Amino acid sequence: MARPEQRLVRDGTPLRELAFWLRDLRTGTGLTYAQLAVRSGYSVSTLQEAAAGRRLPTLAVTLAFARACGADQGAWQCFWTEVRRAVDTGASVAPVPPWSAGTVGRPEQGRTGEPDRPEGQGRPDESGAPRPAGKRRPKVTRTARIAAASGLLLLVAVGVPGGLWLASTPDRPHHRDFASVVVQNKVAIGPTALLEDKTPAYLSSETISHCAARDCKLTGTEMWSGAKLVVFCWTRGEKLTNEDITSTGITRNEGGVSSDLWYGAKWKDGRTGYFPEVYLTPAGRGGSGLARCSG
Repeated sequence: MARPEQRLVRDGTPLRELAFWLRDLRTGTGLTYAQLAVRSGYSVSTLQEAAAGRRLPTLAVTLAFARACGADQGAWQCFWTEVRRAVDTGASVAPVPPWSAGTVGRPEQGRTGEPDRPEGQGRPDESGAPRPAGKRRPKVTRTARIAAASGLLLLVAVGVPGGLWLASTPDRPHHRDFASVVVQNKVAIGPTALLEDKTPAYLSSETISHCAARDCKLTGTEMWSGAKLVVFCWTRGEKLTNEDITSTGITRNEGGVSSDLWYGAKWKDGRTGYFPEVYLTPAGRGGSGLARCSG
């Protein structure tokens, strides 16, 4: 008889990370282990052991698991191969899954709702500062040219909806018109681990957390670590953290960060929204030399 699935402590090691992503894959589809067994041709106990994190499952079992969940088998074969290499060489840190490294799309998991961050990850702090109020102004059109190594790149920042515009006063010091930042959609776990979040980051219309469940997410703006984003101003909102505050030793994790700073960002289709700095690489935090948003 199959046993209940045991709790998995995610510590960043190769076997635990493989088990974590297998579990995430199954729960994303809503399949039980019994249903997964029928689809994969392997027993419930074999599938549960594959996702236990105690030993490396065979490639055949891993691919059958992925196939039964409707995932990209090529991506999973690549991930399994890298995990095996890490295990064989005694590496203590797991490789980055292809779907979170930006090289391929994340495996399709058949989710029926919009993804959101799990409890304890990216939660607002009660001390978070409110968004500054400001008078709305007409849309602003701005053209900025920058010299790139490969030639002259023309970037055009068009009308900014929703009252997002750059504050401008006679005594305001010079600020950059825009900046390119890199997404780091990772969670700090325990004293040292910094691991890809199980849900993607995205732009929102408000500077608050859990927008996928609060009707303020900008649909179609999902991003994983490594994605580049154009930002043009900063503001204050709810204070977020990338720390799993329930994990032991989290106060010693140098990758943990908490902040109430959000960027005004532009999506590739022209829409604008907000993005929290806690889900950017360290180089992109601190305002990036931009002016404060107003409105």
